[in-house]
Amino acid sequence: MSWVFLVLAGFEEVIATIAMKYVNGTKRKWPIAVMVIGFIFSFYCLSRAMTELSAGIAYAVWTGIGTVGITLVSIIWFKEKLNKFQFVSLLFIVLGVAGLKFTS
Repeated sequence: MSWVFLVLAGFEEVIATIAMKYVNGTKRKWPIAVMVIGFIFSFYCLSRAMTELSAGIAYAVWTGIGTVGITLVSIIWFKEKLNKFQFVSLLFIVLGVAGLKFTS
């Protein structure tokens, strides 16, 4: 169950980070609300995952999901470009997260 909480924490981090991109000072309220609620839920799920997983593994996987997730959203949604070195670097992150999952 701790891995489910960890994946939820990572996905919610991605949602909150996307909302952060839409915050324009304090003029737009809904992105601020989504961001705050998203990060609260993300930290809650991360803390639940850490009850069974070590802090290092949980944090590494959480940040890996967030990094790869927001990069994919940026490519698909915001039409940002990814060069070959960045792609290989993201591949290493995915391999590292998978390695942590299968060895814990």
